[in-house]
Amino acid sequence: MEPFVYHHDYTRTLTYKVFLVWKSKPETFVNFARVLEIIRQVHCLTRGIPQIVYLVGWQYDGHDSRYPSWAQVNHRLGRPEDGDAAESLRWLMREARAFNATVSLHINMCDAYPDSPLWEEYVQKDLLNRNEDGTLMLGGIWDGAQSYLVSKTREWRSGLARRRIDALCAMLPIAEAGSIHIDVFRPCASPYHKVSYADEVAAMIEILQYWHGLGIDVTQEWFHHEFAGLVPMVYHLNLSEENRLRYPPSVICGGGSGWNQRHRLVQTMQAENVWTSPDLGCLYEEAWGHSIEFEDFGQGRIADFADAFCTRTLPWHFLNRHTILRHVQDRETYEVHFSDGVKTAVRKSDRHFRLTQHDRVLAEDADVMLPAPWAGQECIAYSRLGGRRTWELPPEWNAVTRVEIRRLTPSEIVPQGIAAVSDGRVALDLAPRQPVSLCPV
Repeated sequence: MEPFVYHHDYTRTLTYKVFLVWKSKPETFVNFARVLEIIRQVHCLTRGIPQIVYLVGWQYDGHDSRYPSWAQVNHRLGRPEDGDAAESLRWLMREARAFNATVSLHINMCDAYPDSPLWEEYVQKDLLNRNEDGTLMLGGIWDGAQSYLVSKTREWRSGLARRRIDALCAMLPIAEAGSIHIDVFRPCASPYHKVSYADEVAAMIEILQYWHGLGIDVTQEWFHHEFAGLVPMVYHLNLSEENRLRYPPSVICGGGSGWNQRHRLVQTMQAENVWTSPDLGCLYEEAWGHSIEFEDFGQGRIADFADAFCTRTLPWHFLNRHTILRHVQDRETYEVHFSDGVKTAVRKSDRHFRLTQHDRVLAEDADVMLPAPWAGQECIAYSRLGGRRTWELPPEWNAVTRVEIRRLTPSEIVPQGIAAVSDGRVALDLAPRQPVSLCPV
């Protein structure tokens, strides 16, 4: 099967979630008007990097409610002037484009709940997974509610999967967004129906092809080898070292530390070179590049977002533009070597991180000074602890004698003055957790 040609370049895009509301806590929510403000703040802080924003809890009563139905937008999230929550969501999806942002949805194709409008139909048509003895297979208990598992194979064969995909795309401009995030989306056999793991994989590939035929990329929570070339990005990139060499970011990219079981195993077992499943993650995902995993934009959290963007997404974006050549490690150091003289190194004793290009330091722990090519000839500098540091500028800036420094805030870009460049280097005094941009004068 030929790999898909995707509608977005996820290796160059800031992809994140905004958590709107828990179904068990309906009184605490982030509405669609607030989401647009978050997108505007992110646009300002990141110098306009392309964004894809997935909304979590947009449907019915909030996150994980009433699946498998997607037929209703959560009424608490709309704007009073629209009179309809779905119209407010369409408004958000339109308005976000002004900030180089695509808004889409976090959905689920695996779970079903007895309070769903579709429950009786799915039970009557026998579309839920069953154990060997015919009893319904239990899924997880999410936010206090017991879920059951949809047989993706039987749902697909019945035509109901197509029906709910088509209905969602008719209600909201998902095809225009060109992307959707399907939570978990893993193969699960149904012994009673004689539906095997392989049957599920085959049905899921057809489901992915159907979404793609509508002009919509599918991203997932974790990576499955069977979907290589069919899914461009996962929220938690759970690949081992071996498979990070096998699958470059152009095949699969994503975040990392939110789901890295391998490093947790090593920390727990106090052992070297622990290998279990090849896809429990790698030891030091920062050496390969791992983008942001962020969805809680509660009070004051925009500063945490800026920190995560500068220390994770900026290096990840830079590394994605270079080819991975090899991975080497010894007792003290863990390294990944890339094309164009780029190298990352993690000191195992204290997880000290360094990113260099031809020995020029671009990032060291939570201090960074990296290009922001989506903004033109510009760099972003950041220090979590703050302080004075001299940075060597990119080689293509060799004729630059002065740079303008601008403070990046959620609300505006504030000029901070001009700094002289000496021998290709600039000295910066950075306030803690305050990103700045540098532009040649």
